[in-house]
Amino acid sequence: MTAARRKTVFRIVGAGVLLVLAALIGGGVIGYLGAANPGFDSGPVSLWLIGAIATVLMIASLGFGVVWMRSIDEAAREAHKAAWYWGGSGGMALGGVGIILSTLPGAESWQIPALLDGRTDPAAYAAVGALGITLLMMIGYTIVWAWWWLARR
Repeated sequence: MTAARRKTVFRIVGAGVLLVLAALIGGGVIGYLGAANPGFDSGPVSLWLIGAIATVLMIASLGFGVVWMRSIDEAAREAHKAAWYWGGSGGMALGGVGIILSTLPGAESWQIPALLDGRTDPAAYAAVGALGITLLMMIGYTIVWAWWWLARR
C-alpha cells in the first residue's frame, strides 16, 4: 500500500472514529435531556440523529471498502468477488425460501422470537428478518471464501 493510500485509509478510519464519538456524545446529550426534563420527547431527535450518523457511517464504510479493494492483489479480489456472488447469493436464496414459506396460510401460527428487547411490532420483525438474511449471506460468503482459498493452495 502506498503512502498516499495509507493516508486515505487513516483519514477514513479517523472520520469513522469521530462519527462514533459524535454518536456517543449525541446519545449522551439526548439521554441527559430526557432524564433532566421528563417532558422532553427524545424520539424524533434520536431518530434523526441516529439516522444521520448511520447514513454517514454506511457511506464511509463503502468508501473504505473501495480503498481497501483497490489495495489488495488480484487473487484476493477474485476470492471476495466469488464469495460474495456464490456465497452471498446462496445465503440470500436460502433466506428467500423462508420468505416464500412465510406466505403460506399455515405460517400465521409460527412463533418468531422477539429478538429486539421483546418487541413484536412489524418494524422489529422486519429488522430481525433483514438480520437473518444478512447472517445467511455472511455464512455463505465465509464458506465460499474459505473454499476458494483452500482450492487454490
